[in-house]
Amino acid sequence: MKNNTDDLKKVYSDIKIPNALDDTISNSILRGKNYMKKNNRNKKRIINSFISVAAAVGIFTLSVNISPSFANSLEGIPVLGTLVNILQFNNGSSQGGEITDGIDVNFISLDQEKDSDVIIINFSGFGEENQEIAPSFNIDYKESPYTMTFSIFGARGLSASEYFEELKKSKYIQDVYELMTLDDSAQRFNIVFNQPVDFKVEEYKNPAYLKVQISRDTEKVSEQKIYSIRTSSYERGEEFAILEEILFEIEDLRVLKDSNGTYLYELGQYSSDKEAQEKLKEYKDIFKDSVNLYVEERTIDEVPQSMK
Repeated sequence: MKNNTDDLKKVYSDIKIPNALDDTISNSILRGKNYMKKNNRNKKRIINSFISVAAAVGIFTLSVNISPSFANSLEGIPVLGTLVNILQFNNGSSQGGEITDGIDVNFISLDQEKDSDVIIINFSGFGEENQEIAPSFNIDYKESPYTMTFSIFGARGLSASEYFEELKKSKYIQDVYELMTLDDSAQRFNIVFNQPVDFKVEEYKNPAYLKVQISRDTEKVSEQKIYSIRTSSYERGEEFAILEEILFEIEDLRVLKDSNGTYLYELGQYSSDKEAQEKLKEYKDIFKDSVNLYVEERTIDEVPQSMK
């Protein structure tokens, strides 16, 4: 009998745990935390569901350990949420998702790790049910200051704005703010980083969310100067929103918050004051007196100053 027991112990210790199991458990825990934030009024139901998931994971782990054939049968089973795409950025821009409508960007979570932070941007459909596919979106990463701009199309709500303050707890994030738009089927917001970052963005479905992993980029030099062509500073309001329609043909146009918390449009950045002044003259000939434009000198990591 003892020999049989020893043999069983040896078989058990020799069984390999699939590498993906840790990821499965980690993703389950992360998604569970996200749903807790989203549905505080349903905590009891979610906790019970999560306990069931945890119990299932426990049984799952035990089954893997005692049955190699069971472990082999697990190949191809997706973890919670299916990876659709790892975004490739061209000149700082990328896009994904599919055409939808009535979407809410309903919550955002932050998971702080030792050398990187993970941001989850979740989507829901009508009635707060889980959204299976991500809506059409654009993401633009630019410097001076370091910003990542999210434009979500077919989205009628940005409930996730209540989590913007939570994102500022990241050691990489300086500010997060919503961008005003006259399109009632689009939502936009900026994440402003306090330093240059490396990033990886993944799109998931079933349920739909974006996963943004950020870490420090040690190769960028913050002292580099740039010369920005920009508008005056404005409070959020109709006057500011209408100005975007005047400037909409500018390819590099972006919205920024200045040092006083007001907003401006930046038309482009240049490496020399001479080049910027020449381009400024062209813009003034085009827009005449309809837009007040300036050249602002700043370092690559500075936010714009307020200009009235």
